[in-house]
Amino acid sequence: MIAPITLGVIGILLLVGLGRNTLKDFHMNAIFFVLMLAAVIGLNFIPTLYIGAFSFRIGSLILYLFAFAMFWFFGRFTSQITAFGIALILGGLAFAATRLAMLAGNDFFATSNWVYAIIIGTLAFILTQNGKFSFVVSAIAMMLFNGLVQIGSGAYNLHFGFDWTVIAILTAVVMFEVLSRAVRRPSRLAYYFETSRLEERD
Repeated sequence: MIAPITLGVIGILLLVGLGRNTLKDFHMNAIFFVLMLAAVIGLNFIPTLYIGAFSFRIGSLILYLFAFAMFWFFGRFTSQITAFGIALILGGLAFAATRLAMLAGNDFFATSNWVYAIIIGTLAFILTQNGKFSFVVSAIAMMLFNGLVQIGSGAYNLHFGFDWTVIAILTAVVMFEVLSRAVRRPSRLAYYFETSRLEERD
């Protein structure tokens, strides 16, 4: 129940205007975004679907597809490629950390968990400082990470670790919103990733 509750919290924050800067970076209104989150929550109550060794829940699939789609809308190609590379690196490094934990006999850090989620969400924000890219980098990095830790299981469940994916997204978005409200002048990284405040200068 972690993911539905967390997504619900994100939706409420957007509706009351606390996600304004993130929405500007997505170039979409709050109602559309909240409807997407509601669809993810509702459709995830449908039982897991199986296609051979691949399994998924429709809501999880929608969120990941949305994140992938948002990489390629409303941004420069160089920004998109850079952000996508960051997502791959973060997911790969998290997976490498699980292998080291496994060798050390640490079961908790040998698989996806909330600690990795918070770290990935924090790094996604630090490395992009942009609302849209903080969201999508967190989602794709966690999707990759959750997939890699299933290597050797003989199957792939897209919904595995979805709770932690949502925690990573919440961490990144909340950090972006807090900083964007506390700091009037965005950093060079924020300018590079085309924050809304760059557009407001025009």
